[in-house]
Amino acid sequence: MEFAKYLIDFTVYAVLGLGISWYFFYFRRLDLFGGFIGAAVVALIGAILGAFLLQNVLQKVIEFLQRGFFISNVNVIAALLGGIVSILLLSKINDGKRRQDY
Repeated sequence: MEFAKYLIDFTVYAVLGLGISWYFFYFRRLDLFGGFIGAAVVALIGAILGAFLLQNVLQKVIEFLQRGFFISNVNVIAALLGGIVSILLLSKINDGKRRQDY
């Protein structure tokens, strides 16, 4: 049962990371290192780090906001913040270049 809980948590992080990378790569059309897959990996790592780092800092705010956003043991708001910040940092490393249409 413990393994299933961790698997569900990782799946939630992966979906959040893919959603964030899709938004920045296809909708905002940012040129990111590694393309969509690289952005997905960075967003996944950022979502996991953000959830762990921001969970204690924003505990009261997260508890208030998560009444409708709590999925398994994942702080969705903290994971989203972490994923977005990591993609924005990746974009800044690449000087915020836009992708060109070919």
